[in-house]
Amino acid sequence: MTVLAPPRVAASAEVSITLAARWRRLLAFLIDAVILTLVTGALWGRLLTSFANQLGSGAARRAFSHITGPYVLVLALTVILAVLYYWLLTGYWGTTIGKRSLGLWVVCADGRSPVSLRRSAVRALVFVLGGEVLFLFFLVDNGWLLGDRQRRALHDKVARTLVVSRPRSAKSPVQ
Repeated sequence: MTVLAPPRVAASAEVSITLAARWRRLLAFLIDAVILTLVTGALWGRLLTSFANQLGSGAARRAFSHITGPYVLVLALTVILAVLYYWLLTGYWGTTIGKRSLGLWVVCADGRSPVSLRRSAVRALVFVLGGEVLFLFFLVDNGWLLGDRQRRALHDKVARTLVVSRPRSAKSPVQ
């Protein structure tokens, strides 16, 4: 019986990295999504409560006209918080809380160097804005890694990054 090992990408003669498993990336995303939902939940809860109260009073047309401004504001705050979360955590730590909990790290596509704040910003903007503006982009972006040999989503390709597994004995994802 043949057992398939996770693919390794040779970064240099002395450094070899292991690409993150697809299911680990998905689980890390779900953890990050729960964290962001908890952080922004108070904003959305207040907005939805206000909307429900206005609908309950029988003023449906007024409820929709009064909710548009606050909805746009809450949506903008949610997007900004998500971009900041992915950008700063990846830029400074090289990982998000979800990825870190599963031993995953974001590195430059060469596999040797940590991701910079600039690359992290590009990665976060494409991931968050693409997914918020067009849900189909979110599906294509994340579905892309299913067929990619290096398991890179579109936001990884644009930012020239890889998501790798850190060996349990290593202190950092790159040497």
